[in-house]
Amino acid sequence: MEEILEPPDLKADVHPSRRFQERLLDDPGDREAWQGLRSSYDRMAGEWREWTEEQHGYDLAVREGLCRIRPAEWAVEICCGTGEATAAVAAAVPSVVACDLSLEMLRRRVDVPGVRWVAADVRSLPLGTARVPLVVSLNGVFNPSEIARVIRPGGQLLWCTSFRAGTPLYVPPERMHRLLGARWTAAGGHAGHGEWTLFTAPG
Repeated sequence: MEEILEPPDLKADVHPSRRFQERLLDDPGDREAWQGLRSSYDRMAGEWREWTEEQHGYDLAVREGLCRIRPAEWAVEICCGTGEATAAVAAAVPSVVACDLSLEMLRRRVDVPGVRWVAADVRSLPLGTARVPLVVSLNGVFNPSEIARVIRPGGQLLWCTSFRAGTPLYVPPERMHRLLGARWTAAGGHAGHGEWTLFTAPG
């Protein structure tokens, strides 16, 4: 029988990333909070991939959620890091644009066939309005206004965490739903230590 490992204790309630995310939900224009997040992930980039590979089932929530999506001709992965979930997204969707603000993370990525890697800020994605059929993120920074801008009518957002509320950037799905708007629909579940929520835009 496979041993079930306990999730890491990341002190999520007091983690700097949680504080920065909360500040950004209150004020998306908080430049100091954005810079704090960028700097912290630049610093972690050197050991990031090695650490995530030690976490059993780190991308399980993404894999489980992708089983529920409607077919999409392409997808955008935001806050992709070094590509921890990118291979799973590329296996489910023919074409993927993987974005991250941290150049240090992107420099250490594991290349995946069929993926275009882009340095991009979730405050201002280099994408047309109402164009994207599917947005995916694992342990990303939630910026609802920009996500809602780029997703096409009836498009989907798959938002996942590796450790549920133990994830530093965690935002409860119910709160995300309120921020996106009542016309969006949502379904979700757990996979391993993680959580997935699939939101569908109105339209």
